[in-house]
Amino acid sequence: MRLALKRGMETIGIPASTDNLRAHLRAETAGAHDILDRSMRSLGGWTSRTDYAAFLALQYAGRAPVEAWLSDHAPSRLQPPPQCSLIVRDLAALGAPQPAAGLPFAPAAQRHSEAGAIGAAWVLAGSALGNRTILKELDRSGRLKGSAGWPHGFLGDQTMLAFWQGLRRDLERPASPSDVESASSAAKAVFDHFIRCAQPVGEAVREGARA
Repeated sequence: MRLALKRGMETIGIPASTDNLRAHLRAETAGAHDILDRSMRSLGGWTSRTDYAAFLALQYAGRAPVEAWLSDHAPSRLQPPPQCSLIVRDLAALGAPQPAAGLPFAPAAQRHSEAGAIGAAWVLAGSALGNRTILKELDRSGRLKGSAGWPHGFLGDQTMLAFWQGLRRDLERPASPSDVESASSAAKAVFDHFIRCAQPVGEAVREGARA
């Protein structure tokens, strides 16, 4: 899985000041973002139905616990639209097993703040921009066409893109050092969570394909 293609979070949007929260988040999470990107590529990307199923299963494993945490700790305006049901439907259409939630996501207490919620939501929402790029790649390859075309309800979801546009108001304002720390800590926790989920999900999907 890749929450976004490399630098996918920044493929669209108005250039922002280097002194706002978005710029700090990008700088603080660059290393984790690259590691996650490589982890996704190590699963094989999305060149076969098995690889695509691994991508979707990892998205589910990572997202389900983070969505639940945001539902419990974030104000409603900072709760990204749930996408796990879209992933479940796409996997079912592929004939893949019902996905399992991944490892628990329980960030430190200082991340239970509005800034922490912004940081966690930024990771999930930014992935929608990367998903749009993946969708274009699959469309160009012909994998979405015809009766045997790959299901893409998750990749094509427009609600997360709309949420992203609203979140930018919070991201593109100047941020205090404490807000930067809380948001960056939560964002890095989300990246680390997905990285931890990557290996077992990939192994499980591939084992199922060999069975």
